[in-house]
Amino acid sequence: MKYFVVDAFSRQKYRGNPAAVCLQDEDMSDADMQLLAAEFNLSETAYVQLLADGRYRLRWFTPLTEVNLCGHATLAAAHVLWNQCAVSATQLRFETRSGELSASLLGDGIALTFPLVETKVLADTSQFASVADNLVAASTAGEDLLIELASAAAIQCFVPNLAAIAALSARGLIITAPANEASDVDFVSRFFAPAAGIDEDPVTGSAHCALAHYWSQKLGREFLLGRQLSARGGEVGIAIQGDKVVFSGRAVTVMGGEVF
Repeated sequence: MKYFVVDAFSRQKYRGNPAAVCLQDEDMSDADMQLLAAEFNLSETAYVQLLADGRYRLRWFTPLTEVNLCGHATLAAAHVLWNQCAVSATQLRFETRSGELSASLLGDGIALTFPLVETKVLADTSQFASVADNLVAASTAGEDLLIELASAAAIQCFVPNLAAIAALSARGLIITAPANEASDVDFVSRFFAPAAGIDEDPVTGSAHCALAHYWSQKLGREFLLGRQLSARGGEVGIAIQGDKVVFSGRAVTVMGGEVF
């Protein structure tokens, strides 16, 4: 089975978020998929298999578990199909645990259409007492929780209490703040999911399904640009279209090989 490692949401190698993309030519057991994902030990391993109707089955595994939605590994899978497999279609359709997702060519980048995740304000923020001080606000965000801090500097300097984050009743924690006035982006964020085997994810497409809703409500705009302030860093362009959010980003293949 061929595989590739792709840095997603980045214009250059060794930035953005790396994902392994495995091109399945036959079925695999869930147990083998999980073991191989643990072997790659990246935040996500994507398994892509061509279906009879021209769509692709797409599944995502962290080193510990299968997840319902992953943006950067979907971007990586589309990048591999177009750049390593010479697929000619300008739009790809993926069958996933979150329904059908699509990817389209957009200039020298890729646009992904994902479901918009509505955020709802939490009145009781006591569960975050061991997570962060001086919260501006807290919200539900689908499978995740989202907290806003006062500034981009607070996001940059945030030191995660991973045990406290893992104890939250959520897949992961999104922290976010408005960008500095002189910045070329609208907001900044970071994402932590230690319970899923990801202490900090470099660039998280699925988290931006909720960040898109949160910041569009606060800023009154449907076109936004976010920057994830992880060590590797990355940028995600966002356009809200009804109950969908369209991400745009680039990707770079950094290695490839075969699984025996």
